[in-house]
Amino acid sequence: MRIRKHHIAFLGMLLIGGLVWSQMVIYLLYELFGFNLKTGFLQYCIAFFRNRLFWHWAVLIGLNAIVIYSFWMILQVLASQLATLRRWNKYVDDHRDPQLTAQLSRKYANRGYEVVVIRHESILALTSGFRRPRVILSSTLVSEFSEREVASIVLHEISHCRHYDPARMLVMKVITDSLPFIPVLKRLSHYIRVWIELEADQYAIRRMGSRADLASVLLRCSRLTENVKVGIGFADEAINYRLLQLIEPQKEIRVPLVHFMPLTISFFVIFFIGMIVVSSCT
Repeated sequence: MRIRKHHIAFLGMLLIGGLVWSQMVIYLLYELFGFNLKTGFLQYCIAFFRNRLFWHWAVLIGLNAIVIYSFWMILQVLASQLATLRRWNKYVDDHRDPQLTAQLSRKYANRGYEVVVIRHESILALTSGFRRPRVILSSTLVSEFSEREVASIVLHEISHCRHYDPARMLVMKVITDSLPFIPVLKRLSHYIRVWIELEADQYAIRRMGSRADLASVLLRCSRLTENVKVGIGFADEAINYRLLQLIEPQKEIRVPLVHFMPLTISFFVIFFIGMIVVSSCT
């Protein structure tokens, strides 16, 4: 698989999240088991707070609040997402359209991913599942679009299956929701989400051999969102970039990555948390 910029951005999110969480774990280990971290340089950085009792206790209270909030959000997001997935799987099983599901499953059997059609009045297309992702379409979508347009939608969703994008989305949500005080994470998440959609479009275009069908779907869905319920990746935050990629394929797509201010704030927050943790554990 070719390494792209959004893969590096995702790795950056993992590293930032891992770094901050590791600092919190070190702090918890010290508080619970007396684990003592010897670092050297950072010990000198927190001398200012040590010599000022009020500020020392103030930052410790703040750190406790941050740690409790972060780990609570991790548990809350995971529990919420897993519960939602269970309810959704039950809904899919209860509303499955056997005839359309069998028809599309035969057509895309060589792709290696399950395609399920459910009886639903909205235009719906999504990739569901973290370990074994599958494509879910609504019967309304299948009847609303032509065969080639449906094929372009299915191929777009299959790209999400191939890259386990639902799992990636879950990881990004856990990181951004549990660490909201690091603004660069939200910017990285937006960048990755846009490129995930652009990459899925590119996969569909290559397999279809034409941009026309995907462009038709994208334009129709962007118009339908005002009058019809649309639960589809063709009406998302990346729509302007996706339209540009289809309309002007020769033009390079530039998605802003991070801005100076969020990056600066994030750096100081991470550094500050590190100083507080070392101060507490020494």
